Amino acid sequence: MKKWVTLAIAAFALAGCSQGNNQAGQSKDSSQTTVSTAQSSTTVTEATTDPSPEVATENTSTSESETNSNPSSAPAESSTSGKSSSKMPESTATSSSKATSETSSSASGDNQTADALAQLKEKFANVSLPTTFPRDESLHLNIAETGDENKMSALFYNLEQALVLDSQKLNGETPFAYFAKTTYETSGKAKEAVNYNYDDGGRKVDLGHDIAGYTQGAAGSTYLSWKEGNWALTVRGNNAEGQDTVAAAKEIVDYLETAFLPVPQAVGQIVIDLAAGGNYDANTVTWQADTVVYQVSHQEPLAALKMAVSVAD
Repeated sequence: MKKWVTLAIAAFALAGCSQGNNQAGQSKDSSQTTVSTAQSSTTVTEATTDPSPEVATENTSTSESETNSNPSSAPAESSTSGKSSSKMPESTATSSSKATSETSSSASGDNQTADALAQLKEKFANVSLPTTFPRDESLHLNIAETGDENKMSALFYNLEQALVLDSQKLNGETPFAYFAKTTYETSGKAKEAVNYNYDDGGRKVDLGHDIAGYTQGAAGSTYLSWKEGNWALTVRGNNAEGQDTVAAAKEIVDYLETAFLPVPQAVGQIVIDLAAGGNYDANTVTWQADTVVYQVSHQEPLAALKMAVSVAD
């Protein structure tokens, strides 16, 4: 009897141990599963909350690309638009600012070139300058000058481009007019510098307005001279080209009936050279004002006179 009781107790103990071991194994497996799950959860959480910049950049690029290629994706378009709007105005503002700066600089340059005559007047504020420059008004008046208020000269150009006063771009260009002021030590020296010349020899010609001229030929040219007040005038024409000195002289006399040249003190000289071929110094008007001598020249005869008339002494 004791033997069977002992066997029963041993069997019960073995059964208990077996069950305990099974529960422990199950508990261990469950714990491992929990840890694994926790680790997996942690990994996912970390990946979600801390994306790398490269990925974010790539995603942004993809989103923007998809948005641009698919206008119907309203939410993505809105999101991309929000990002774009935070960058584009900055870029646009920079470009706009640069363009505005360039435009302002260009406008400033245009204003300067348009005021070349004003610049000349500012530099020679105490010099009586011409104010009229007969020319093609569709082109721009450009000027190159040299000297000071006692002795100065200026060349005038008519070009498609407006330039600042004394622009180097004027080098090699052809002027259409010229102006100079020269101050001498005495009025006598100034008078000599005018090179006054009047010749009343030759055939008498009626130029109208009770003015008589005298014409004569020499070396293939014809010269016609006359006087008006303290002014001596001469027109030269080329015989081979059939240039009509009488017609040119009459046109000048008619013009001077209504336009008034500066009054020479004491002499003035006008030389109109029809044979000069349109050179800027072909037609000159020179006069004395005490110790100062002024000279104006122009490609065209009447234009030279008009420039001289516009000089206010």
